[in-house]
Amino acid sequence: MNEDALRALRRTRQRHRLGNIEWFDAAYRAYLVGLFGGGSVLWISSSVHDEALGAAAIADIARNGPSIIGLVTALALLAGLRGGAQGGPIALETADVVHVMLSPVDRRRALLRPALQRVRGAMFLGATVGAIAGQLAGRRLPGSLSAWAGGGALFGVATAMLWAGAALLAHTLGCPRWIATSSGIGVVVWQTVAIFQSGRTGGIAGPADSFGSLAMWGWRQRPIDLVAVAVALVAVTAGLLTLGRISLEALARRSALVAQLRFAVTMQDLRTVILLRRQLNQEQARRRPWRKSGATSGRGVTRAVWSRGWHGLLRFPATRLVRIGALAALFGVLQATVVRGTTPAVLASALVAFVIGLEVMEPLSQEVDQPDRTDSFPIDRGELLARHLLAPTIALIPFAAVAAVAAVLVLGSADAIVPAAIFALPNLVAGSAGGVVSIVRDAPDPIKTERQQSFVPPEMAGLGATLRLLLPVIVSTFGTSTVFFLRAAADAGESLIAAAVRGALGSALLALLVGYWVKVRDRVRRRIRAFMDEGRAQALGTTRLAR
Repeated sequence: MNEDALRALRRTRQRHRLGNIEWFDAAYRAYLVGLFGGGSVLWISSSVHDEALGAAAIADIARNGPSIIGLVTALALLAGLRGGAQGGPIALETADVVHVMLSPVDRRRALLRPALQRVRGAMFLGATVGAIAGQLAGRRLPGSLSAWAGGGALFGVATAMLWAGAALLAHTLGCPRWIATSSGIGVVVWQTVAIFQSGRTGGIAGPADSFGSLAMWGWRQRPIDLVAVAVALVAVTAGLLTLGRISLEALARRSALVAQLRFAVTMQDLRTVILLRRQLNQEQARRRPWRKSGATSGRGVTRAVWSRGWHGLLRFPATRLVRIGALAALFGVLQATVVRGTTPAVLASALVAFVIGLEVMEPLSQEVDQPDRTDSFPIDRGELLARHLLAPTIALIPFAAVAAVAAVLVLGSADAIVPAAIFALPNLVAGSAGGVVSIVRDAPDPIKTERQQSFVPPEMAGLGATLRLLLPVIVSTFGTSTVFFLRAAADAGESLIAAAVRGALGSALLALLVGYWVKVRDRVRRRIRAFMDEGRAQALGTTRLAR
């Protein structure tokens, strides 16, 4: 009886929420998104004419591919275990947490539908990303594009199910965070060792090799790989069977944060999204910095900003440093993949560098988040924000070293050491410049008013919002595209060191331009506003004289 009432309440709430939506319009919009989204992916993929791999490279991929791709699954398992230990992966509406979870309804039955929706959403996302990556791989490897897309989708679904199952089990079994993290890191380390042991006689097999082998079903099919799918299904089933052990306190906390997160995403407030994600992960700044910095009294504005920036950077928790280091290694791998001939990897490297910029530019973000205090200082805001770029840029040096090492390992040649050392830091800084643009654009606009915004046509407002959203990623893409200097030199047999110097100069120029934009942004916009106001005044005076 209670379960019937719960189903009736959910149907009524869904009907009220969707009552004003025309199903024909919703279906038409979904059709347009699917058509144009899928068409855009295929068009971009087909417009990049990368050469097919040679026999030696294909043999190397056949030997090492399952272990390398399996590392993605190992990282997903780590994320699932940590997320479950921190209260994930389910997030309910506040009414469900307050009323349904405290009602005399079986908790597992009440949570079954939201849990299945979460698993279904993860599977859809995994299948989409896997299919896109698969059809990109199929353009350079043996096999049809459809087969590669299907294999990639199968890999994405299995990985998503393993992530969801691990998260549910870690939560319902009350796994402490340190145990979940240690277990996940152990699997990642094991899989990493297996990558270097793959193809050797008596080498160690990775725990996620079967998952990685699923992604290569576009090339060859091995029935034994279905064991990975069975393992993922068992993990999800076990997680669903133990739903009754979910913590109400964790549900209440997570539901409140997810509601705020969805609102921030709707408002395109990327800074708030990042802060809320850190709260979801229970990520707190260190009470004591890794290393104490000296006092700043009487040393000038630049010295004070420098010291204040390091005060924030030295309080980064270990989890954030590890995350940035992993992203830097991925950035190096993707850049090396571009050098080896895979052009679409430059877009992925731009996105990774953009995220690194958002993470590292914390001092700049803190300044932008407190505009009242910033405007009270006896210094131009642009000057102050530009000076906040120095400490994070220096902090990128060790992460650039990580990226360089990862790139050299992928390229597999000692000749790449010097070019990577020259090129890594400027390239990473230029790529993270998109994060700087994203942060600074959220600062209050000195010339924009609500009256001006109200007269913007809806069509232009939509176009402006799209450009505003894409501009930081475009900047990061330009910053990371200098890697094509190295690729052109490698293809032509020219000096990689000279190409690295040219690419480093191009990246440094872009980074300097972004820094200069931060410095003069407010000044230029005020001058534009003054010029426009002067033009309006003259036009109004001319009209009055004519009358």
